[in-house]
Amino acid sequence: MFEKILTTLRWSFSVGNKFFSVVPGTTLLIIASTLVSQLSILFAFLLPLKIIMLLGSPGMPGYFPSFFSVFSRDVLVLLLSLCAVLFYVVHMTSERIILNISRSGADALLLKSQKMTLFENQEEVARRAFQRYSRSVASGVFLLMVSAVLGFIYSGLLLFLVGYVVCVFSLFGFLYGKSNRFKKGLVEDLPKYVNSATGVGFLLSFGYMVGQFLWGAPPGILIAVISLILMRQGFSRINGLVNDLKGLFLQRLKLNALFFHGHVLVSEEKKHEVSFWTLLDCSSCERWMPYVISQWCDHEVDKVAISWIQLGVQDVAAFHVKSSNDREGVVDEFLVKVFNVNRVSHAKHEATLLSEQGQLPSLDILGVEDVEGLHCHIMHWQPAKKVSSDKMAEAKQDLALSLLAFDPSKQLVSQFKRSRPPLWRRIDQRMIDRLLTVADMISPRHSDYVNMFKKNMVEITSRLSDMPLMIVNPDMGSDSIRVDKGGRYILLHWGRWTLEPVGASWPILPEELDRHIDALSEAKESRPDLRGLLESDVRLSALVYSLEKQYMRQNFVGAINTIPRIIESLEEARCHPLAAG
Repeated sequence: MFEKILTTLRWSFSVGNKFFSVVPGTTLLIIASTLVSQLSILFAFLLPLKIIMLLGSPGMPGYFPSFFSVFSRDVLVLLLSLCAVLFYVVHMTSERIILNISRSGADALLLKSQKMTLFENQEEVARRAFQRYSRSVASGVFLLMVSAVLGFIYSGLLLFLVGYVVCVFSLFGFLYGKSNRFKKGLVEDLPKYVNSATGVGFLLSFGYMVGQFLWGAPPGILIAVISLILMRQGFSRINGLVNDLKGLFLQRLKLNALFFHGHVLVSEEKKHEVSFWTLLDCSSCERWMPYVISQWCDHEVDKVAISWIQLGVQDVAAFHVKSSNDREGVVDEFLVKVFNVNRVSHAKHEATLLSEQGQLPSLDILGVEDVEGLHCHIMHWQPAKKVSSDKMAEAKQDLALSLLAFDPSKQLVSQFKRSRPPLWRRIDQRMIDRLLTVADMISPRHSDYVNMFKKNMVEITSRLSDMPLMIVNPDMGSDSIRVDKGGRYILLHWGRWTLEPVGASWPILPEELDRHIDALSEAKESRPDLRGLLESDVRLSALVYSLEKQYMRQNFVGAINTIPRIIESLEEARCHPLAAG
């Protein structure tokens, strides 16, 4: 812990040295302004307490400075009130000056570094870093001033505070080395622990002062009040100092690249990425994999053979695992998937579908495990190979049509609708307004398209909401599709499945869409709810889904050009003898 503190301080000194060498006057001015801001707000809080004490006394309190006696009580109340307001105005003015100076100082630093734009909002990052550094230095100076004043007016309290700080440092250092939980908490949320420590410190210090008044040699009332306010502000500055230093250190890679000539911008590996890839290391896999699959084996696991399965999905790892028993010669095979912490929702979403909807073109899910805080799915392995590129279009069409035959259970539909908006709710007024903005800049014809869609939007969404639903899996990449020995296509990943009106996600090229629609007759044999479905409504669903996807990709022109076909399908549905409404 102490080594990390020293590393942070050394880096902060190097950044400060850079600031002072490039913009020394600006750095000193912003530090002075920050110090004035902190002192003025301290006096702005202190003076109202003096006024309350004065108002609560019949005359001039004896613990007030003697030169106050030249003023009458009412005049003194007025003067102190004006001073409190003045100090607050000074504080607000200083904060405004700090904002302006930090911006000009950051601009000078960036100009001196002579580097191209490294990342978005880098000027704001530089300004905040400059302001944070200056504020941390001012906080350090303020703490020294508070310590000096307390040492002069109340040395016993200062010694108590120093002893408390030493004890907290020692306790934190001991727990950091002994408790992994405490270490993780301190690393991930240091300000929370420091804030708790300063809060406890303030209460203990207050208790020390009360004890002095009850059983010891107490200081004067005015000194006690001043000491209490200084102590509260000092603890507050400690919290601010820790927050500023941590904030600076977390941005160190960006700041090094911005301000130092010998540094380039490199991306820092995030904490969840470190734990995820550490778990996937060969030695780690050999440690936890036998435990995970053992409860799904009918034999003792003597050894495992692990091979990587390419899914093509970010932050989800998959393994083909063979477990064997040397004595019985038994071999079981599994697909084991590990989801990173930022894919927890995908893991739960996949488990919900595969555990509640059987007979899908997928591997059978056996169970869900927790491996060091990461979700892990264990599936029964089926011998299957990757699909060749010339068969990929056929595979995707076959999978899309096979999903049509599955009627989602009422419970699954209910859970999905409570969790995510269906297609007919995703088509809203905001989408229409943005499409119209673009259309107005293209031509009157395109504006007419959007206005026509807007006019019929209620009927379109109503038709979509009345249609039967089908399972849609957007992760039909070449890596996640496999074909088994019987020629059946299966999907290895279901983390982003949705329920959409029949036809959604189907290709909208007329020939391909017609081939999908022709397959409806076969699906109607297993799904009675499809028998009254109009082909024009299926086309409508496919086209509206395509419009939304193009809109989300900001292909606004493509989305607008889809509208005439949508209106054509709508008119066809209206003219059908069985059309509802």
